[in-house]
Amino acid sequence: MADKIVSPGVFTKENDLSFLQQGVADIGAAFIGPFKEGPLVPTIVNSQAEFEKLFGAADGTYLTPLAVQNYLREAGTATICRVGGVGGYTEVAPLLLTATSGAVSASLGILFNTSGSANGGFADAQLTSSNAGAGDFVLRGSGLNLSASLDVTDTNDIEAVFGTSAFGSKDPYVYGFFKNSSITFNSSASSSVTVLGDQLFTFDAQEALTPMITSQVISGDRYNLFQFETIGAGNAANTKVKIGITNIKAAGSVNGTDYGTFTVVVREFGDTNKKKVVLETYSNVNLDPNSPNYISRVIGDRKLSIDSEGKISESGDWVSNSKYVRIANLNTSAPVQAVPFGHAAYTLPVSASAAVGALIPAVTFLTSSATQYGGINLDGNTDNNIYLKPIPTGAGVGSNSVFGLDASNGGTLAVGSTSAQFIVGFQEGFDGMNPATPILTGADISAGNSQGFNLSTVNASGSAAYAKHIAALSNVDEFDINMVVTPGVIKRLHSSVATSVLDMVEQRNDCFYILDTTAYGDSIGQANTEAQSIDSNMVATYYPWVKTIDVNTNKLIAVPPSVLLPGVFAANDRVAAEWFAPAGLNRGGLIGAVSVQNRLTQSEKDSLYENKVNPIVQFPGQGIVVFGQKTLQDRPSALDRINVRRLLLTVRKYIASSSRYLVFEQNTSETRNRFLNIVNPYLDSIQQRQGLYAFRVVMDDTNNTPDVIDRNILAGAIFLQPTKTAEFIQIDFNILPTGASFNG
Repeated sequence: MADKIVSPGVFTKENDLSFLQQGVADIGAAFIGPFKEGPLVPTIVNSQAEFEKLFGAADGTYLTPLAVQNYLREAGTATICRVGGVGGYTEVAPLLLTATSGAVSASLGILFNTSGSANGGFADAQLTSSNAGAGDFVLRGSGLNLSASLDVTDTNDIEAVFGTSAFGSKDPYVYGFFKNSSITFNSSASSSVTVLGDQLFTFDAQEALTPMITSQVISGDRYNLFQFETIGAGNAANTKVKIGITNIKAAGSVNGTDYGTFTVVVREFGDTNKKKVVLETYSNVNLDPNSPNYISRVIGDRKLSIDSEGKISESGDWVSNSKYVRIANLNTSAPVQAVPFGHAAYTLPVSASAAVGALIPAVTFLTSSATQYGGINLDGNTDNNIYLKPIPTGAGVGSNSVFGLDASNGGTLAVGSTSAQFIVGFQEGFDGMNPATPILTGADISAGNSQGFNLSTVNASGSAAYAKHIAALSNVDEFDINMVVTPGVIKRLHSSVATSVLDMVEQRNDCFYILDTTAYGDSIGQANTEAQSIDSNMVATYYPWVKTIDVNTNKLIAVPPSVLLPGVFAANDRVAAEWFAPAGLNRGGLIGAVSVQNRLTQSEKDSLYENKVNPIVQFPGQGIVVFGQKTLQDRPSALDRINVRRLLLTVRKYIASSSRYLVFEQNTSETRNRFLNIVNPYLDSIQQRQGLYAFRVVMDDTNNTPDVIDRNILAGAIFLQPTKTAEFIQIDFNILPTGASFNG
């Protein structure tokens, strides 16, 4: 544009903001909380579909997925911090039920303790009277006296009596029931019980692993090769996918190379060999580290881990190309002619003595043929799923055997046979917590249980689990975010966790925290008290809770404001900008909200707003709306409003992005002008979009004096006049007498 305009005309100018603004636009909110599956390290997702593939769809179990779902409806990027259990648990004195008929005995039932059980402590399991059904017994202990049967054909089999839910009303529940037993239940059959030793699941949440994949027999030996490990962690990881290995070709048969090749197929766990659902295929991979088809290179072996201090560590060399699995524990010393031809034995789902463990029915295998896979049988009604669970410390293999296409399970195949193919499943995935722990949400949230996590004190296991992700997000260079949300963390109940998040946000100084301060049913006075205990412009809180319909379960549930507010913020940014208030009838509607927990009067809204709490209001015919935009700052200033705070956060991120490219450049007028030519047009665009009344950027000789330059500093100053929102509209109505004139 011309510096001086004299004669009439149309004058245009171009501001190229595409490069840096694109980087800033990709920044999204971070959600910290539990999910039913997915990676245990902070993970960026760019769509609802990608989120559901990694972390599962919202099903009403946890609050955090609902918050993500509402946010991604309006935004494109989110950082998901899945909190996993820390420290695990001890399953005290579970029971192993054994049936005997003639000379045959087999342990057919595994009983764990339901929620609320002190320790099991069952006195004995006895046969019922002589006229009872075969396989029946009475289980007595802790006031319990129940008759059940190990015969699956009986109407009172153990699943019918005790159920399979860890939250069942009876103690215990069925952890495993081997229904395909060869036991003949007749009048001579009997039942017995073994009280197992404590089962130690005393470790953190972790990923699932296959048994070690092994080679064909080479000179009398079978070599360990590698394992597959799931990308996601937790109990759900054990039954999310399974692995098929097929098209196995011997060394020397492929272009004369020294290494054989094979194909890895990642399949949906619930498919069948006749109706396969293939998720990923990696063809003609090998074990040659110098080959472009090296299995670790093609599939990936890189793994990120997060320690108790929040430090992210990386192992492995190759980035993960698979969305589901990685290669783990690869043996680089195996003979070059080795190819996958089987696997090690599966581990028992309980820890028991060798004699007792041998009574547990073994995994059943299919023999590979021209029409089907060999390996574990997961088709139809099998008992093999009992093995695909978390594995306690000290568990052995019992009567399970090594599987091999060439020898085990009657296999006689040779490497290179077109029938050489097998399926392998996953074990060891663990949520890091007792499955009998109730997952409390809504009005049931307490200090000791929010979505299954104990957040009552700073040293509680749940607080430690959250602390890992809070510490990780404190690394500004590692995670670029603009908002933090912790659905289910209530400041009044979980003050240590809420305070840690706020401290992290203030230390980062580049993101905003939507904080829930009150539990369901808390009064306005409690909301005011909690808000007054915080003085920060990096955080805002809202009242009251709302009810919404979980679209995946079609149930009405009570949720804290932080579940729906991220969607309000994202919608505000999409239709307007960060410097517009995410409030009011135009941009403050809570999509999905059905009702409010407390319909506020005008005086109640006044009380809340005076105490820095943003009211959520239900207007007849106009829906449920956020009707406030205060931060929790005490001192009256421009920063006590959310739109101003978020304006500055947005500008600071942009300036930081642009300035990063000037580090180590010459401190000359040319470099300063480069900075000004980026920043001035950007701020001008914000002013044109109603974000600023005025601005000024100074980076010249006045602040880059010789002594500043000698200290290797490039100094700048930015002056902003943020626009203010019209929160109070005052209109005077003047009634005039007849004949009065309207002057002016």
